[in-house]
Amino acid sequence: MTESTKRIIEIIAAENGISPEEVEHEMMEAIRAGMASPDPRAQALWKQICPDGKEPDLDTFLTFMANRVDMMMDKQHSKKKGKNTICS
Repeated sequence: MTESTKRIIEIIAAENGISPEEVEHEMMEAIRAGMASPDPRAQALWKQICPDGKEPDLDTFLTFMANRVDMMMDKQHSKKKGKNTICS
């Protein structure tokens, strides 16, 4: 596990008054539940996260999700920027 992931888990644990091990356990349970979803959109997302179908570790999952959030934020920023443009 990377130092960044460890730090994220420690922050979440401190904010929720639980141990880092409990945070890690809950996150992995959430990953397993998500992977078990029959929703086709969820399955398509999981194929992007872990194309081999194996359960991703927290580093892989968090990196994927952080990159996805960055992309979504960039898209929103671009849309807002475009709305402020005055066309003649």
